Parts: sequence; structure tokens; C-alpha cells
Amino acid sequence: MTPSDCRDDLIRRNNGIRTIPEEGTILYSSATVFRDMIEAYLADGEGFLARNDIKNAYASYWYALGWMDAGFSLGLVSTPHSNPKPDFAGSTVTDPDCGRQQEKTARYRSLLGQALENLDAAPENGSSLFIATKRMCGVARSCHHQGISLEEHGKIAGALGAYSYGFAWLDAGVRFGVFRIIKNRELFTI
Repeated sequence: MTPSDCRDDLIRRNNGIRTIPEEGTILYSSATVFRDMIEAYLADGEGFLARNDIKNAYASYWYALGWMDAGFSLGLVSTPHSNPKPDFAGSTVTDPDCGRQQEKTARYRSLLGQALENLDAAPENGSSLFIATKRMCGVARSCHHQGISLEEHGKIAGALGAYSYGFAWLDAGVRFGVFRIIKNRELFTI
């Protein structure tokens, strides 16, 4: 998926997004946080794109898609084209400064790894929200493993997408309250 494809998919899905919980409910306020974060990272991506910073735009778009899919998984938001399987392996970003792209990808790998180590389940084992914690952590771990494998095969753009997407799931889980931050609070958007 090229940055343009990623952007187009995000915009297409975001145009049809709707909030599931009823206005005035506690879950409605959570759903609006998800919508706000999706919009914020889409806007960040557009800003990076306007400055011709393709790799940061790409990371922002994947981050927004991670928030969107996490919100869908939690039943907070819906789109006409919900929850596709992300295509990290086919991802490409052309950056004349390959070293900068590799450096950013390595930094994102490290951040996702740290985030996974710095969270604990907030809900009680066996509760319905504990299931959400396991799912969100599982997606992030899978993205971390996929990113490492993609890096090993020289697919740096795919790895960057995987790390960005996976971190979004953890950040969303922190904001939703299914994770407790046990250290390095500054890693998360709370």
C-alpha cells in the first residue's frame, strides 16, 4: 500500500464513520475520543504531506487507521468498510533519504516494544473488558512481530506501517481504560 493508497483508504473509511453508542452515554464520550483521534492523525498526515514529508504522513495515516480499527473492535465506531486486514507487506514509501526512513522505523519499533512492556491489564481477569485488553495487546504484539519480519526482509515501509498501526491500538486501549500504564507514561496519549 502506497502512502496515497493508505490515505485514500483512511479518507474513504472516515467519510462513512459513525458513532455506535447513543449520545449522552458514557460510551458515547469514549467513541467521540476515537473519532477525534482519527481526525487529528488524518490532519497530521495531511500537514506532513503538504510539506512533502511522505514517511511521517504515512506513519500518521497508519496510526489513524489503527485508532479506527481499535474503535471498531470495541464497538464504538462503524464504517461502511470496517476492519480490513492491514496490508503491511505490500507497503511502499519512496524516500530519497533511505537512512532517515530506516532510523524512523527503528525508533518506532523501539517505541512499540517499550509500550508493550509498560502496560498492564486494567480490567479484572474474566471480565468483558479483559477480553478487549487481550485483543488489543494481541494486535499490537502481532504488529510488532510483523514489523520485525518486514524489516528483516528489507520492507522498511511495511514495518513502519505495522509499528504505527500497532502502537495506535495500545494508545487507544490506554485512552479507553483497558490498560494501566506501569511506567513511562510519556509514551502514551492520555
